[in-house]
Amino acid sequence: MKTRPGFRRLALALAFAAIAPTPAGADAAPRGVLADSVRAIAGSLLHRADVGLLAISLDKGDTLVAYGESRRLIPGSNAKLFTNGAFLVRFGVDYRRATVVDARGKVSRSDGGRKVRLKGDLVLRGSGMPDVTQILSPGSRGLLDSLAYLLRESGLQRFEGTLWVDGSIFAPEPYAPGWALDDFVYAYGAPVNGILANGNAATVVATSTGKGDEVALTLDPPETPLEVRGTIDVVDSSATGRLDVRRAPGTRVVDVWGTVPRGRASRKQVAVPDPDSTAGLFLLGAMRRAGMEVKAGVRVLPPVGAPGAAKAVAALQRSPGGEGGGPSIPPDASRWSSVRKDGARPVASLLSPPAAELVGAVNELSLNGETEALLRNLDPNQPKRRDRGLQELYGILARAGVDTLDLSLVDGSGLSPLDLVTPRSVVTWLTWLDREPRIGPAFRDRLAGPGIPGTLKNRFGGGDGGIAIRGKTGTLTNVSALSGYLTAESGERIAFSSITNGNRGSVAPARDFEERLVRLLSRHRPQPAPSRRPGSIPR
Repeated sequence: MKTRPGFRRLALALAFAAIAPTPAGADAAPRGVLADSVRAIAGSLLHRADVGLLAISLDKGDTLVAYGESRRLIPGSNAKLFTNGAFLVRFGVDYRRATVVDARGKVSRSDGGRKVRLKGDLVLRGSGMPDVTQILSPGSRGLLDSLAYLLRESGLQRFEGTLWVDGSIFAPEPYAPGWALDDFVYAYGAPVNGILANGNAATVVATSTGKGDEVALTLDPPETPLEVRGTIDVVDSSATGRLDVRRAPGTRVVDVWGTVPRGRASRKQVAVPDPDSTAGLFLLGAMRRAGMEVKAGVRVLPPVGAPGAAKAVAALQRSPGGEGGGPSIPPDASRWSSVRKDGARPVASLLSPPAAELVGAVNELSLNGETEALLRNLDPNQPKRRDRGLQELYGILARAGVDTLDLSLVDGSGLSPLDLVTPRSVVTWLTWLDREPRIGPAFRDRLAGPGIPGTLKNRFGGGDGGIAIRGKTGTLTNVSALSGYLTAESGERIAFSSITNGNRGSVAPARDFEERLVRLLSRHRPQPAPSRRPGSIPR
C-alpha cells in the first residue's frame, strides 16, 4: 500500500518516539508549539492526575502538543475507536448481515394460501450484528418487532409449538474480564450474545397514576422475565424524576427507588437475564402485538455437535450462512409451501443497517454490548470468540502502523479497567483511518459532536458553540478521556487524544481541561513557513 508524504513523516516520528529512550523528567512539561498554553489551562491537573496527551496536524504532520503520550492509561470508551474502526476496515462501509427466522413443521393454508398456520418450530438465528434500528430511525420497529411484522406480512396467522433461539454464532462468553459486578444490572453492562435485540435491555417504567402518591411499576417490553419492586416518591410535576436499580447476582428481582414527577413517568434501562431465551420471549410478544395467535414456548438451541442433543433438535441445526449472512427475504406467503417436518427452512429475514451507519450509531451513543459484538465479528471462525477477535484487532492495528506494545486490551468497549492504551496509539490510528478514502469519512463524520444526539451533545456549547469536533468520550470511575478530530478556525485539521487517570473525587476537572484543550486547538493558527532565497539550503 502506498503512503502519502505527510503520513510517512508522522509514521517516522511516532516510530522514533516508540523506540527512543524516554529521558528522566520528559513528562515534566508539555512539548510542542502549544506547550505553554496547555500548561496554563491544565493548572495543577498535570501534577494531581496521570495525564497523557497528543495533538498533531493532519495537514502538516507536526506536533502541536505532547505530554505523556507514551503512557499506558485506562482509556474507558476511547477503546471503541480501535474496535469499531477495525470493523469497518475488516468488512467495509456497506457490509450487512441478516437475522433469519426458519420454520419446520406442519403448515396449513387458507384464503387462497394467504393465511398460514404453523404447528411445529420456529428458529430465530442471530446474526451477531447489533440491533440499532430504532436508534437510526426513531419511532421505527426494532429487530424483533420488525421480524414479527414480516412474519405477519408473509401470512402467518397462528403459531403453535416451540420457538428455538440460535445464538451459536458467538461463543457463550457474555462478559469480559474486569467488568464490575455492580454494572451487570444496568443496560451499559448487559451481557453479549448473537442477537443483542435492543442491546439486551428493557425499561423499568415508574408511572404516577394520579391517585395520590400511587406509583405503578411496569416493564417494557412486558415479556421481560424480571420482577420489579420498590418504593418511588412522587414529587412536584415540575421536578425531574430519577430512578436507580439494583439486582442481586443470580436473581430476577430488580429493586427500584427514586422519584417520579406527579402525573408523569420516570424510566431506567436495565439489563435482561439469559439474553437468548429473553429474545425468544420478546419475539413471541411482538408476534402477539402484530396480531398473530401464539401458543408457544421458548427453548435455546444447543450448539452444533453438543453432546446429548436429540435428533429432533439436530434437525433444526444448520451452520450459519457466509459472512454476508444471506439476502433479505421479503414477506411472501409462497415460502410456507416449502416448509416440511424434515428440516428448517427460512421464511423471514431482516438485514442489518450498513456497517458505516451501524458503527456510527454505536460510536455516537458509546454502546458497550454492541461494540463487544463487533469485536467478536472480527473473528473469522465460528463460534466467534472475544480473544480471537482481539487477535484480529491487533493484526489490523499493526498493519496500520500502531505499535501494539502500546496496547493491552481485554475487551472491545473499554468497560474493563484492565484495558490500557497510549494517546500515541490513538492518534496514530486516527491518522491512519483519516487517510483511507472510504473508511475515513464514514468513521470520522459519524463520531459524536456538539448539538447532535450522542455523548457530546451538551458539551462545547451544544450546536452553537462553534467547535468543529467529532470525537469519542471515555468515562469510568476516576477516568476521563476525549479523542477525535477537530477542524480549527483556520481550517487546519487536527487529530488529538487526551486521557486522564487517577482523578480524585470527580472527573469534572479532567473534563474541564478537555474542553479548554479543544477550544485552544480550535483557535490555533499554523505559522507560515519562513521564506528562503532561491537555492538556499534550509537549516
